[in-house]
Amino acid sequence: MTNLEVISKLSFKEVITSVELVDLSGDGKANPVVTTLGGDLIAYDIEGGANPQATEIGRVSGLPPLAAIGVGDVIGNGKPDFVIGGLDNILRVLVHMDGELSVKATTPLGSLPTAVVVLNVLSDDRSEVVVATTDGNLRCYGWYDVALDKLAHKVLERPIFSIQPLHSKGLPYSRFVFGDDSGHLFVYQYADDRLHERAKISAGGEVGLVATGDMTKDGNSEIITVSDGRNLNLFGIVKGALEKHDSVKAPKPVTSIKIGNFWDNGNGQIVSSHSNSTITVLGFVGRRIVEDTSLKTSRKSTESHLAIGDIDGDSSPELVQAVGTDLYLIDVLDD
Repeated sequence: MTNLEVISKLSFKEVITSVELVDLSGDGKANPVVTTLGGDLIAYDIEGGANPQATEIGRVSGLPPLAAIGVGDVIGNGKPDFVIGGLDNILRVLVHMDGELSVKATTPLGSLPTAVVVLNVLSDDRSEVVVATTDGNLRCYGWYDVALDKLAHKVLERPIFSIQPLHSKGLPYSRFVFGDDSGHLFVYQYADDRLHERAKISAGGEVGLVATGDMTKDGNSEIITVSDGRNLNLFGIVKGALEKHDSVKAPKPVTSIKIGNFWDNGNGQIVSSHSNSTITVLGFVGRRIVEDTSLKTSRKSTESHLAIGDIDGDSSPELVQAVGTDLYLIDVLDD
């Protein structure tokens, strides 16, 4: 059984609106990167072993409040970049170069961004950006010289609020998945300057969140959807088609979710963070979802955000959870 243990708590003046774990220095250790309601994006280095301390290593201030964020190597220098959709309807590319964070480029969208994902759709040495907006537009951008250049555009029937990459063994590029309020999960692919629907399946309710990850270590992504706030449905690609594996109902609304094979115990994991701050770890055994463990971090909470990564460089990922103005660093112990 897995045990979760809070090893540190950091408090901020502003409410945290997102948290990512990204290796900015290339030393194999993930840096917590948070955005705040006040318009800051701040990166930290965590040191200190049993009593970890956070040191700020980069900051960009004066940003509009966050609507959506994606992380990946957009400009093609081998380092992760941050693509931020703001409430001012502008997409920004932030880079970490020469030890500093800065805004590299801006792209007007014309309407509010609802989801951003950074993924490689062209099989080249950099990633592209797919962004959805409230008016139903889905756009794909690639980096050209000093700015994002639109590669493809599609008008959807309904707005979407979560997009994730879909990796398949043997394919040098990624497709992507999303759901909408019609209760369906879609697989899309960029090809021939267009965005094409490749698969579709019922997800059993309005899809608010989607996560992807290789839970079985076979080189293919599994997909989980959160429908109607609490219903988790796990899908896989079987012989080229979407197939549902299992489903479970969460005890509280899910506000953040990750899937993969994070801890080498022979099983895949589904890690979710809920509106009341509870973190739940579910296992994936024999194509079935099984309960593992949970931890509640805060007495008062209406929303929480979650990231998973190797903070201390020991090759075993830790959890970082943002609840209000607090950031929790959580160790994962396998009994």
